[in-house]
Amino acid sequence: MCFSFEISIGTFLFSWIISIYLLKKGLKKRQKQHVITLMIFSTIQLADALLWYSKFKRNNLNYYVTSVVIPAILCIQILYNLFVMGEGKYTYLNYIAIGVCVGVFIRFNGYSKSLCNNKFSSPIWASNELELWELLIFAFMIYIPVWTNFFAAILILLAIYIFTGGAYGSLWCAISNIYALYYLYKF
Repeated sequence: MCFSFEISIGTFLFSWIISIYLLKKGLKKRQKQHVITLMIFSTIQLADALLWYSKFKRNNLNYYVTSVVIPAILCIQILYNLFVMGEGKYTYLNYIAIGVCVGVFIRFNGYSKSLCNNKFSSPIWASNELELWELLIFAFMIYIPVWTNFFAAILILLAIYIFTGGAYGSLWCAISNIYALYYLYKF
C-alpha cells in the first residue's frame, strides 16, 4: 500500500492514532502488548515515507533509512515478540533471533528503489527483492507462538507474492491498517 509518500505517511498515522487511542483506554496487559506490536509493525510505513521523500535517489537519507532504520524496526519486531510477548521463554529461538537480526542488518545494507512495474508500486528495500523464504522466517519470528497469526501471515504473503510481483516487505506491512481497525473493534 506504500504507493506514495502520502499513502505511506497516512498509513503510519492512521495506525498510530488508533493505537494511541487504544492505549489510553485502560487495556489489559496482553492487549497493550498487541497494540504496541502494531505500533512497531506500522512504523515501517514511516520508513517507507522517508524513502518516497528521498525520491529513491542514492543519497544519505535513502542509505540510512535502508541500512539502519528498516533493519532496526524489523529487529525490534522480532525481539519484542520473543522477549516481551514470549517473555524470553523460547531459549533456542532467542539465540536464533540474534543471528537473524545480524543477518537483517547485513541483508538491508544499501539503497532502496521503487518497484514501478505494476500498480502496486512500493519500495524494494536495499534494491534486492525479498525472497519468500526470508519472509516466512521473519513471519515465524514475529508470530511464534500464535500459530493462527503465523498461518494468516503465510496466506497474506502468498497472496502478495502471486498478485504483486514484488516489494513484498512494504506491502505486507501495509496491512497495519487492517490490524488497527481490528483492534479498534476488538478492544
